[in-house]
Amino acid sequence: MRYRVEILPAAWEDLKAIEDYYCIEFSVGSAIKVSDSILDAIERLEEYPDSGSKIPDNWLNEQGYRMVISGKYAAIYKHIENVVYVYHFANTQAEYTKLFY
Repeated sequence: MRYRVEILPAAWEDLKAIEDYYCIEFSVGSAIKVSDSILDAIERLEEYPDSGSKIPDNWLNEQGYRMVISGKYAAIYKHIENVVYVYHFANTQAEYTKLFY
């Protein structure tokens, strides 16, 4: 069974901010490479929606959130019925769990 992966508006904004950072600090090519890598990482959720790992936050885990890591970024998502909702893309070195509080 294939699941639909839906990237929510806040996650698109996160991805745009990541791309902007890499574009300014490095190059357009770097921005595209990082962005593609993040999107490739969530692509596997279409077939394996629970393949991500638990989030290092008890409350978020209890709510059913999981994450997929791509380099130093995490895609934070929740699998609900036949859809995987991606809520945020965040730097794993930041306090990204605060995005939900």
